[in-house]
Amino acid sequence: MEVRSDPDGYERLFVDVPEFDAAFQVWGTCPVQGLGTILGRELYFRARHEGWSFDVADSAGHLPSDGYQDSDGFYREGDYPDAGWMPLPEAVKIIVRCLREFVCHD
Repeated sequence: MEVRSDPDGYERLFVDVPEFDAAFQVWGTCPVQGLGTILGRELYFRARHEGWSFDVADSAGHLPSDGYQDSDGFYREGDYPDAGWMPLPEAVKIIVRCLREFVCHD
C-alpha cells in the first residue's frame, strides 16, 4: 500500500492498494469522504456524525446505500465518535479493512 499527500498541499491523501487492485482519495471534514475504485468498481466512503459507511458499487454501477441492497454490491458501516472529524489516516485504515473484506467475500 502506498499513501501520498496531495502535492498541492490540500488536506487529501492519495492511496494505492495494488494487492486489491484499488486506488482511492480521502479528504474533508464533516463529512470525511473517499472515492476510488476496486477491481474496476466504484467505491465510496463517508464519515459523519457518529459513524461511517463504505460502499462498493454493484456490477451495474449502483451503490447499495442508494437503495440497491439486493445486488452484488458491498456495504459496511460502523460507529465512530465525531466521525466527521476523523483523521484521514484513520479513514484510510477503515477503507483498507473494508477492501480486504470485499475481496475475501467475493
